[in-house]
Amino acid sequence: MHELICSKKQLKEWISYEQKKYGGGYRIIDFFELSEKSILRKHQRLLRYTEYYLNTHKRMLYLYYRLRLNRIQNRYALHIPINTTGKGLKIMHVGPILINGSADIGKDLSIHINTSIVAGGKTDNAAIIGDNVIISVGAVIVGGITIANNVVVGANAVVTRDVDSQEVTIAGVPAKKICDYGSSAW
Repeated sequence: MHELICSKKQLKEWISYEQKKYGGGYRIIDFFELSEKSILRKHQRLLRYTEYYLNTHKRMLYLYYRLRLNRIQNRYALHIPINTTGKGLKIMHVGPILINGSADIGKDLSIHINTSIVAGGKTDNAAIIGDNVIISVGAVIVGGITIANNVVVGANAVVTRDVDSQEVTIAGVPAKKICDYGSSAW
């Protein structure tokens, strides 16, 4: 399981780290949602504050931030449950993203639009994804599988089996290894 945000220091560290991925910190102009980056920065802040207040059992603040998070997630189809992703989540574009609440995702995930990480079959188990993974446009990860660190999931791939090798790119339906270059080569 990835690390959870349990202190103000961690919260500030995570937000600062993630804001840099979007090209800067929080600005007053972000309040008006004028650009895609502004929307994504705002989403990240709301997601992390909601996680922090849930994890520290501050119920009223949790409910306030949860309502704000739900509003932006429903408006832009960003269905990312709290406490499923590690530090460094980067959403590449505003658009539909669906992640199952039982997924466990490591640090520095980069995820594109029209992607799904879902349970498969009759179980509620979703994927366990390592650190530094890139999930390309339209990819679907199904079931309680494991994906190693530094893996690139190609566009429109359907991943139904474990990916044990690090530093690989997988693609296709069903997904299979297509080369030995992983996310660190990008």
